[in-house]
Amino acid sequence: MRRVPESWIRPLVIAHVAATLFMVGLIWTIHVVHYPLFADVGASNYVEYQAAHVDRIGLLLAFPWLLEGLTLLGVLALAVERRGLRVPALVGAIAMALVLVISGFWSAPAHGDLADGFDAAVHDRLMTANLVRTLAWSVCGASALWVMARVWRESSDG
Repeated sequence: MRRVPESWIRPLVIAHVAATLFMVGLIWTIHVVHYPLFADVGASNYVEYQAAHVDRIGLLLAFPWLLEGLTLLGVLALAVERRGLRVPALVGAIAMALVLVISGFWSAPAHGDLADGFDAAVHDRLMTANLVRTLAWSVCGASALWVMARVWRESSDG
């Protein structure tokens, strides 16, 4: 297997940490601020509000989430050659897999169900699934910082 060039390691890790922490902040904002407000919009405006949420959040998260995923792949490649990165990289990958499963099997379908109007039961399911997703994304953030600390320590030791 080809080694990750030394000159790419810190920029890769910085990009991964930046994208991941952006997504952690975004998911906490969605969970604490935005999703709870769904219940307060009112029936006359709800369908438009839900559609605007999906469109705007989708635009906001598309690039950082893609960057997070691509840089996670780079971190996993780096972990193949650097034993000290294997655990934090694997923890991050497992947490991201959980985020993807929850997003695909619970969050996106809930938004689809809410597209026709507010439903308290669907909203409750969305909030519950999103809490798990938010915690998993927080683990992604912690593992990204863990990777960064290991890379910086290794480069200062070496």
